[in-house]
Amino acid sequence: MDSQHCPLCGRSNQCSLANGRQDEPCRCFDVQIDPAALQRLTPEQRNQACLCPACAGAVKAAERREQN
Repeated sequence: MDSQHCPLCGRSNQCSLANGRQDEPCRCFDVQIDPAALQRLTPEQRNQACLCPACAGAVKAAERREQN
């Protein structure tokens, strides 16, 4: 599995670790992933690559935080 691409949509997942930036933590450590997005992953896809912000629901969560 390609760890630099989202397993759901195939776009860049923007993972700093997969892109060789070991000195900065991946954004997924600091965001809440939408449980529905995780349920869409097959067992083989789990824990293999980060989801992109759109598929992870991080964009929606950020928008909700800004509205509150």
